[in-house]
This record gives sequence, structure tokens and C-alpha cells, in this order.
Amino acid sequence: MNYQWKGQFVLIREATAADVQRVRELSTATGRESWSADVFTPAPDRLVLVAEMTGKLVGAAKTHFHGRADGDVPAGHYLGGIIVDPAYRRQGIGAALTRARMEWIGSHADAAFYFGNEHNTASIRLHEAFGFRPLGSYSAIHGVTADDGRSKLILFTATSSTIG
Repeated sequence: MNYQWKGQFVLIREATAADVQRVRELSTATGRESWSADVFTPAPDRLVLVAEMTGKLVGAAKTHFHGRADGDVPAGHYLGGIIVDPAYRRQGIGAALTRARMEWIGSHADAAFYFGNEHNTASIRLHEAFGFRPLGSYSAIHGVTADDGRSKLILFTATSSTIG
């Protein structure tokens, strides 16, 4: 998938094992925890994407499949982490990565889920633009906490009418 950003083409493609180091460097540059190398192993129930511009990796995003509910948090396909180089933020790269993941989930399920830290308004606004609506607030979801448990996680869903 290609799109233009400030007159330059951005390539959104599936990540490969060759991208592990570049995604780690991007994680470090953004102050985020690095993804484990096994995330990049192809699997039929998840998608990992990267965004490149003139050969430079400027973003990465992934999905997760949770086959079992976690209390009243449903099983299903979840949008996972998204990382965008700070120099390229709020320019549509995160939206392009999200759109591509939503299309992929739409080909596998009737609903998509996403959860985020209650204080991450940029992420919440991005996902609301894709039709995500809140389902609830939790201290932990599928083993993940926010701010070492000091903040809540908000769970969102989008239905088949807004995904894919």
C-alpha cells in the first residue's frame, strides 16, 4: 500500500525478520519498549507492518489475536502497538498503518478491538476517527497495564460497518 506524504511516497508493507533491528532503533528513538523478535515471525492470526519513506523506516504497527476472553474483555483481533518516528508524527503515517491493519482485520473478523492508556489522547482520537467506540475501563487487559497500574486502560471496539 502506498500513499503520499508531503509529495513523497510512503510504502506500507508487511514486516520481515530483516526489519527487527530497524524497528528496535525506532522504538529506542521514541522511548518505547522494543518488540520481541518473535513478533516478526509470520503467523496467520496477526499482522506486523512497517512504513518506509525513501528507504527509511518511519513507522511500525501490529495486531494481536486473543483467542480467549479476559473476564468481560472479549476474545478477538486487536490493534496492537504503533510506533511513528517523532519527525513524522501527525502527518498521516499512523492513520495509514491503522487503515491497513483495519482492512486486514476486516478480512478476518466482524469486529476489531483496541485498548489504550486513558491519558493517550492522540491514540484515542486516531482510533475514534476509525469508528472505535469505548466499551469500558480496566486496570489490566490481557496482561497489559498502563503506567505500572497507576492509569486505566480504555477498551474500544469497531464493528464490521467501520472496518475493512
